[in-house]
Amino acid sequence: MGFVEWVQQLAQAAGATGLFLLSVGDSAGIPTGGGPDVLLLLQSANLDRTTAVVVLAMLATLGSTIGCLVLYVIGRRSGRVALRRFSDARVEAARNRLSQHGPWVIFLAVMAPPPYPTKLFILSAGVFGMRPIPLALSTFIGRAIRYGTGAYLGMHFGAEGLALAQQHAPWAGGVLLCLMVAAGIVIYRRHRQST
Repeated sequence: MGFVEWVQQLAQAAGATGLFLLSVGDSAGIPTGGGPDVLLLLQSANLDRTTAVVVLAMLATLGSTIGCLVLYVIGRRSGRVALRRFSDARVEAARNRLSQHGPWVIFLAVMAPPPYPTKLFILSAGVFGMRPIPLALSTFIGRAIRYGTGAYLGMHFGAEGLALAQQHAPWAGGVLLCLMVAAGIVIYRRHRQST
């Protein structure tokens, strides 16, 4: 059994607390192979009360937000050293996106399914001085949508919801990206008109 499988099994055995801790660790940079998404979906499949599923999704969201803030602080304190595993071109692209669209970039990054390089954007937000409150809010809202969707799929479709989510993730991500680009254009035009 590999490390990722071991972490997932341990978290499954720990229930809601395991989901919370796995979400913190995953977002703080510990590789879990998309563990929070899988675990949330599997745990939601075993529940029949909407309230319990919502609580699970919120625990995963809160844990992930805390983990992202840990990663942000690492980026803030260690500077460019934290980004050394990424190519200069990717770091520069992340810096440009963050400087132009800040919280929207974080929102999209945390909603995207693995293996999207979310950690690059969170570390870059710390390195390049994004304020922590917009980062935390963007992370919380994006993860709430992502984990809420996973919990819903788990509750209504069981383990088959995982296959359904994986099958439609690229399509849903594309639609979301188009919506975010459209919103960005509207915001940009309004900003230009007001100046």
